[in-house]
Amino acid sequence: MKILIHACCADCLLKFIDSIKRENKEIDDIVVYFYNPNIHPRSEYLARLNAIKKISEENKIKLIVADWSPREWFERIKPTPPSLKKGGNNLTVNRCEKCWRLRLGKTFEYAKEKGFEVVSSTLITSHYQDQNKIETISKELENKYQIKFLIPKKVSKDLKTTGFYKQNYCGCCYSLVEAWGEKF
Repeated sequence: MKILIHACCADCLLKFIDSIKRENKEIDDIVVYFYNPNIHPRSEYLARLNAIKKISEENKIKLIVADWSPREWFERIKPTPPSLKKGGNNLTVNRCEKCWRLRLGKTFEYAKEKGFEVVSSTLITSHYQDQNKIETISKELENKYQIKFLIPKKVSKDLKTTGFYKQNYCGCCYSLVEAWGEKF
């Protein structure tokens, strides 16, 4: 089986690959799809991309790097007027959900175009993300594109990953500011 895995960081990618290899022996072709217009600043994007490249090369996994288009991301995640009235937390939920929909949607589109049977994402393994909401979005896209979305039964959380760049925030400029705020 051929699987397309959307990935946003090397640490989660390694844990995800370890998880699916333990559970799903029928997967014989893994392709990583790096589509992350949300990652800011550009130096952060490049650091994550270089770490993903390193992991892909070491594991002999094909890597597809989509265009980095922050403008597309900013246009997509603009808060809608009703959410502006509801306060900060709803803005965050609204922003994150739009981001997940954009990135997962592009992943499914690419998978459909290239004939993949299965799609997944490291977003469902990240402790920075709302896994329940991501699963809901993924199921909607699974139905729309008629491509299976794979969710590991058990994520390898205790896998020791070293030797590459690791980040301390989700990736977007808003989460970067939030991470800075937690330090001070």
